[in-house]
Amino acid sequence: MNRSLVRAQTGPQKLFLVFTIYSVILKQEIKKMIKLIDILKEYFNENFKIKNGVDSLFKKFTELENIGTQEQYSQYLDTIFPNSKVKDIIYHSSPISFTKFKDPSSSGFSHIWFSEKPLDNQFGTNVYYVVVNLQNPLIQDNQDYNKELKSFESPLNPDWINNYHKTGELPKFKYDGTIRSSSVDKGKSITVRKPEQIHILGSKEDIETFTQFVK
Repeated sequence: MNRSLVRAQTGPQKLFLVFTIYSVILKQEIKKMIKLIDILKEYFNENFKIKNGVDSLFKKFTELENIGTQEQYSQYLDTIFPNSKVKDIIYHSSPISFTKFKDPSSSGFSHIWFSEKPLDNQFGTNVYYVVVNLQNPLIQDNQDYNKELKSFESPLNPDWINNYHKTGELPKFKYDGTIRSSSVDKGKSITVRKPEQIHILGSKEDIETFTQFVK
């Protein structure tokens, strides 16, 4: 502030000048505060965001809220499979209740299916919330998708015949799963090949691991 200029003024002129100068300073400070608030918002949205599905998961497994908050659980989810291309909670419906997914090759299948949304009562009343480890998926945007998909899941694939029917084991495919459109829930369908790629949320293992994370 130019103090000599202010002192040179008298009466209402002086008051108006002081008001004008302080208004300019206040506007500058407000701009700085708005910028700081935006930075803080971005930080909190990134670090304290509640993932989709966590709220309903906490309602289904009420013991989770005795361990930590939904924000903490959302952060914890990112630590389970940190290198996975799929970061969100996905779902699997089944008529069967179980604590661990079965290897699909034991039934002659090549993969386990999941949906972006819970499909209540469409494939069974048991809805499993999971996160998956999918590091090298076959994605529908791939220009060779249709050709690659045949190799991924067709029982007529020579690798399938030579390996599965002789050894009972699936061949080592290029992809560890798929991400493609779904006609069932109008979203995406995700598949993985092995149970080891799946972490069931709300399970005994999950509750124990979340407890350790919060500590």
